[in-house]
Amino acid sequence: MKIAIVGGGGRVGLPLALILAANGNHVIIVDADEDRVDKINSRIMPFYEVGAEDLMSKISNENLIATTSNEGIVDSNVCILIIGTPVSDDGIPSANYMGDLVRDLSEYLQTTQLLMLRSTVYPGITEEIELIAQKLIPNIQVSFCPERIAEGKAFEEMKLLPQIIGVESDEAFKISQKVFDGISPKFIRTTFKEAEISKLFSNAYRYFKFAIANEFFQICTSNGINWLNVWSSLKDDYPRATDLPLPGFAAGPCLVKDTIQLNYYSDDNFMIGKSALKVNENLPEYVVSILEEKYTLDQMVVGILGMTFKGDVDDFRASLSFKLKDVLNKKVKQVLCSDEVLQKDYFISAQDLVNKSDLVIIATPHSAYKKLDIKKPLVDIWQISKGKSII
Repeated sequence: MKIAIVGGGGRVGLPLALILAANGNHVIIVDADEDRVDKINSRIMPFYEVGAEDLMSKISNENLIATTSNEGIVDSNVCILIIGTPVSDDGIPSANYMGDLVRDLSEYLQTTQLLMLRSTVYPGITEEIELIAQKLIPNIQVSFCPERIAEGKAFEEMKLLPQIIGVESDEAFKISQKVFDGISPKFIRTTFKEAEISKLFSNAYRYFKFAIANEFFQICTSNGINWLNVWSSLKDDYPRATDLPLPGFAAGPCLVKDTIQLNYYSDDNFMIGKSALKVNENLPEYVVSILEEKYTLDQMVVGILGMTFKGDVDDFRASLSFKLKDVLNKKVKQVLCSDEVLQKDYFISAQDLVNKSDLVIIATPHSAYKKLDIKKPLVDIWQISKGKSII
């Protein structure tokens, strides 16, 4: 099967492209980022994903190629759209661009059998895309097949998790199923809107759990209660609390954005979602306020270990580490930053940061930090240091 993936050079598209190519398909990545395209064609991963480099090195040009030209879509059996859904500062997701994109691509899709959406959108968008596509492209089918993977676990989870297929026709389901045959262990058929809202619910639910943990943490800390002992007593051999995570700087482009999309779809009445956003996004300010009660911050150098949004990935989109940095910059003598997998000009090594700081905050739980011997005052809500955190 010839499969074109528009936006296929990113963190969602490229792992899918690699696993589809490894499954025997001829995959063409169409991506506007020229540098990313060059790296893929040179078999260099443009970002970190567990197992990706090894898999990419084994795939021939016959099965995988990248281009910046829309001509690559021509004669594809299936075209998959994986374009991020931007959300403006006022909380309004912009989906019009997707319809415009389909119009722009329609001349290259005239013999394509299936247009598959994989970008997360709020309910109703796939239906709109189907109307646009079927006016411009004869006999084309449309499906919405949301990705459900966690960054860093793409190849593992694509083979373990059921694939939801949102369709309005048997033919669309049949072709969509063929794309994932030999990869997904199970298929779940739904309508467009059921699939769209299922994906939003999934990410919002995960975001809620972090918000609950963070609010419980704040209640304990504000009242002088040892929150770590509370967690231990609550979860120890008690199955109904096993899914309560540790508190921490929970963020990431999907969880935040999709909670905002649900609120927009709910006419700004998604109360739990808005509360979760407030709790999670305000955690940096809360932590700094606690530190202000304990220390004379304006005379201190504070180091932040971990600037990505999640441990052991190099993605810093929506990372609260940068918000923490901004808050600290207004309060302390100097802020130092370090990260194990992300590099910026002003970052220093982890050990150098520990040596130069008066106080250290582990903002992202990279596994490498477990080996650090930090004798400075330490804030480690993620508990990488196993009980050494001052709060």
